[in-house]
Amino acid sequence: MPTYSIASALYMTDHTGAFVGDPIEALRSVAASGYTEVELIAEGLEWEDGPPDSAPFREALESTGLYPHTLHAPFKSINLASMDEGERKESVAQVAAAMRFHAEVGGRTIIVHPSGSPTSPDVPLYTRENVGTATEMAHRSVSELVRVGEETGVRMALENLVGKMGFPARPLETMQELRSFMADLPAEYVGICHDIGHTRLRKLDVAEETRIAVVGAGLVVTGTVFSGSVSRNDNVRLPGAGMTVRVRDIHAQNERVETGRAGQRCAL
Repeated sequence: MPTYSIASALYMTDHTGAFVGDPIEALRSVAASGYTEVELIAEGLEWEDGPPDSAPFREALESTGLYPHTLHAPFKSINLASMDEGERKESVAQVAAAMRFHAEVGGRTIIVHPSGSPTSPDVPLYTRENVGTATEMAHRSVSELVRVGEETGVRMALENLVGKMGFPARPLETMQELRSFMADLPAEYVGICHDIGHTRLRKLDVAEETRIAVVGAGLVVTGTVFSGSVSRNDNVRLPGAGMTVRVRDIHAQNERVETGRAGQRCAL
């Protein structure tokens, strides 16, 4: 059966998106909804002065049988791509603290925004003139956080982001930009979190971005299986290309499987 993870933030936010709920109660609600894995969130009142005590989280996870699949690092008050060295270092410290917290509760992957969010259309963070420098600052920050990954065993998944409020540029919006950014970073500690919603907002091709995100997979085809089934090592005809290809791997409902069946959303 497919395994799904859901963000505990969905049980903690009000209609404005503000974090108002109790994170421990949110975990109980996640488990009561039938999920076995969860994404924690490093935002809200409990995180205002840094990571909270990890013990209540460990106890709640153990008592509910939830696995902390991921932790979303702080993002509202940090900017790993800041050109202000003091702000950049503080941002690195906040993400490092979140990585150590996630290790303490038994997690292994943390979702990281590699750049900060613009807060006002009147004060742009990024322009075409400074986006290259901002990307260099983000690389310096992630490189420093790799050492925390080596210490804790926690891997970073860098999320693709989108520009806001008409800003002309933002670092690392596409999968190719992220792949180039990560080229000299150790794969065991730095990966990609492909936010398909962000890809759509950026008006990019989801299938092409997925192909680039899944490095080493070759050609990736995504879609819903309308009838029949397809299995690993099957030879299939590629419509429009006039060629037969072998299916090396299949992911159905975000889980690796031997066979994809009718009704499932698959990536081949």
